[in-house]
Amino acid sequence: MSQMNKRIGTIILLALVVTSSILALSPISDTTENNYMVQKIDNGFALAESSMNISIPYVDNHYGSADGLIDPTEYAYHFTDPVTGVKSYFEHNGTMLFVGLEALTHGWIGFAWQNYTSNFTTAGLNNSDVIVGYAPGTTTTNVWRVIGTDAVTVHYVLSLRNGTTIQDGFVPDETSVDPIEEAGVLQAYKDAIIGMRIGEVRHFVIPAADAYDTSGHELYGQDLIYDITLTRIYRSGITRTLDPTDQSLIIYSDEHGTNTFQHLPDADQSQIIQADGSDNGTITQLEYIIKLNSTDPYDIPLFNNTDLTYPFIFMYGLTEELNGLPVQHTYWTNPAKVQIVPNTPPTMVVISPEADSTIQWVSTLKLNATNDYVRRAFYQVDNETWETLTYNFLTDLWEKSVDFSLYDEGLHVLSFNASDTSNATGLVSFNFTIDRPYTPLLGMKLRVTRNLITMPNFGSRAEDSYVVTNNGSAPINSIDIYLPDEYESNILDFVVTDSSGGTEFPAIRLSNANGLVRWRVHFPDPVGFQESLSFKTITYLHSLFYLTDEDTFEYRISFIRYPILPYVLTSAEFTLSFESGGSLVPNEPSPNLKETNVAPYTTSPFSVLLRLFTENIIARRTTTIVVDAWGWLSYEEVISLENTGGGEVVTLPMTLPAYSASIRIYDEVGDLASSQTQPGVTTADYNETRQLEIKLATDRFGPNGFQPSFKYTFKISYVVQASAYQSAATGGSLLEFPMALLGDVLILVHDIKIVMTTSVQAFDIAEGHHIMYGVFDTSYLYEYTNETQRNPAELYVVYQTTLGAAARPALFSLIIGIIAALYVSYRKVELPEEVVGPHIDDTDIYQKPKQVGAPADLLSEFANLYSRKTTLNIDLEKLDASRRRGKIKKREYMMRESDLKAQIEEIDKKLPSVKEELTRYGARYRDLIAQLELQDERIEGAKAGLRQLLMRKKKQRISRVAFEKSRQDYLKTIQKATSATDRILLSIQEEAGEA
Repeated sequence: MSQMNKRIGTIILLALVVTSSILALSPISDTTENNYMVQKIDNGFALAESSMNISIPYVDNHYGSADGLIDPTEYAYHFTDPVTGVKSYFEHNGTMLFVGLEALTHGWIGFAWQNYTSNFTTAGLNNSDVIVGYAPGTTTTNVWRVIGTDAVTVHYVLSLRNGTTIQDGFVPDETSVDPIEEAGVLQAYKDAIIGMRIGEVRHFVIPAADAYDTSGHELYGQDLIYDITLTRIYRSGITRTLDPTDQSLIIYSDEHGTNTFQHLPDADQSQIIQADGSDNGTITQLEYIIKLNSTDPYDIPLFNNTDLTYPFIFMYGLTEELNGLPVQHTYWTNPAKVQIVPNTPPTMVVISPEADSTIQWVSTLKLNATNDYVRRAFYQVDNETWETLTYNFLTDLWEKSVDFSLYDEGLHVLSFNASDTSNATGLVSFNFTIDRPYTPLLGMKLRVTRNLITMPNFGSRAEDSYVVTNNGSAPINSIDIYLPDEYESNILDFVVTDSSGGTEFPAIRLSNANGLVRWRVHFPDPVGFQESLSFKTITYLHSLFYLTDEDTFEYRISFIRYPILPYVLTSAEFTLSFESGGSLVPNEPSPNLKETNVAPYTTSPFSVLLRLFTENIIARRTTTIVVDAWGWLSYEEVISLENTGGGEVVTLPMTLPAYSASIRIYDEVGDLASSQTQPGVTTADYNETRQLEIKLATDRFGPNGFQPSFKYTFKISYVVQASAYQSAATGGSLLEFPMALLGDVLILVHDIKIVMTTSVQAFDIAEGHHIMYGVFDTSYLYEYTNETQRNPAELYVVYQTTLGAAARPALFSLIIGIIAALYVSYRKVELPEEVVGPHIDDTDIYQKPKQVGAPADLLSEFANLYSRKTTLNIDLEKLDASRRRGKIKKREYMMRESDLKAQIEEIDKKLPSVKEELTRYGARYRDLIAQLELQDERIEGAKAGLRQLLMRKKKQRISRVAFEKSRQDYLKTIQKATSATDRILLSIQEEAGEA
């Protein structure tokens, strides 16, 4: 029996040995792991790429601490030992090694390494560096990690790529009770919070493409770098704010191996900077921060060098003692081979320009710098200062547009550098050549801002603001501005003013060349060295946009973002605006753009869809003008309207020429009552243009007005005094036909018929006509297209009156004279004194008193002439001021100016003879005339001084205080002289008995 028991015991012992050996050779199965085991953020457990090769990565910062709980995103690398099942987590920052260990035990866990020249094969742990530790007792249980239905409080710090902190706060805050999955924050922000435990720190980057992708947002195009800390979890009515690592505890030791399994503590424990651990009853987690290059003679220093490989082994025991024998350990003959990867500078590839390339004006530098995270990149030309490149999230490149016109032609060196978060910097350089096709105006710097504004009636205007700076030596007198000739038919007008819009600059339209419409803008004064000039151009255009969907009033507009110039634009900005309401079609990308260093002759086209509900009236117009010898032009107009837009029209503006009369507005039904009785028709000044309104709603269409898709035709007739628009010319009288204006309404076709009656004969007439001969007259036919008030038809004729014109009034006069003679002889009436002369009474001669001084009628005539001339001069000055401010049109200005100057010339012809006659009546009148002339000279001198003063101010050659003092002195001189003139004229009027 005893022999049998011995055999049974031997068999059992042999079975236990075999079983333990099999278990020792087998890794811990993942099926035994529970939710406390650390998982990656994607909830997958990771093994090493090669079962026993470990590359510990460099990190710029370690986000977390050795607090005893290993968090899912805390480490950059982790490895599962296939023998022991110990999970290890690693990363380093060049000076510290961050280590996490995890095993299915409540005992101790350890790891050891040998020098890169040694191994564990011959002596196990002997001469190795050993670190062991355990978490005493059960320290941590029931750790909450955030799920989507939890309400949380998160402290965040938001930074940009360059390291600048821009926000710091709590989102969600302490009062939040809503599930995090429903929070109104970026989805990437919510995803990063899921799985966190209280006290955990996470670092993550939301790329610009996944962040704020709306152009115009203050964070558009920015990578968002977040550091977040979870401070509260609210779940099922329960709130937790305590950090579970507050209960963490560890017993650890830095030791050195003395034989195969034995190790002793080092006297110097400073290799371990920080350590902590936790044990939930099943799993133990330990964390260490270890000094890489330890100087303790018992420690084996670790160097971050890919040429060095250190053998590592992992082991654990089931007891809470530091020197216990391991239950399992990595095979001595097959340790993990560990390399500590050093930090490397960013890898740089220059995309543009290429090495040894040739650059003319401007080049966009593009650098592909790759690393874990590149913070900044720079470029340098030759030995100039380093300039910043900008990261473009759309291309993942570092870019900048550079103006190379600032550099001399020839060979140059272009250098790039890029730095990561820890300031590791890469550098690359190469040669390039600058070779320009032509020599520009050296020193010219231009900044341009274009605002393209859509207007009603298919109109648009491009408002371009320029700032010209002279950094060269030669004065700048003018610049050329271009537009592609494909838009030539769209041009209505081109206006150049100073930046305030007050003073117009001369602009000359040059002949087209190389497919471009050209203007040359001349500056009022040269722009000298280090001087700047601001001015504005307005290009009025039509039909840039057209209807693409009549149901939704959707239009497409196409144009270019910037004016075309033969100079480098240091800054160019484009904005699309809407004058009377409108917007881009939903989801249509905005054409707005801002660029720097735009090359000469660059065309930046765009095309977008708009939604406009404004009025878009188109018209067809027929005008008949009858010219006769009696000084009148008779107009008959037929105007057909069609509302193609999305808004109703209540009134239609119309401007009639000055000196128009006998106005009638009507249609096939009859007169338009409200339009016919408006003040512009009944009471407006005869010698000024008449501003009318065709009151479509009141007269014909009711309160809803002229609705979309409506069509309507009306007529207007009037006469214009021809003498106001004619002047002497070779061969006859030059007559320039004035045209009524319909505001900004687009007139698709304007047919004009000029009828020359038998009393007049045309010797020269505007080109582009067809002639139609009638029985008693000759007609000249014209057709114009795409007209607005900006580009009215300009027609003229040189004509003479014929003999028929003189015979007609002579015949009428003869008939009337014969009838009058017969009437007088028949009635034998006494003729009036105007015909036979006055009756003379001799007694009256002796009863009249003798006259003393100048006659009253002579004094009155002199005073009236002088006052009238003064008034006309003031009116002329006001007219000039109105023209400079753009309050009146050029044609109206020229007409009124001609009228005023004609009246002044007439007075100047009469005044000298009246003065001469007045001086005959004594020295007193000669003195009065001399005083008036003296005051006139003072006024003119003060005005000349004011003009010179304004010129000095414009050129900034006088201080503001001195300018204001001198201006007030001149104004006082003018006021005093005017008052003296008024007193003298008043005394003359009193003497004449008129006061």
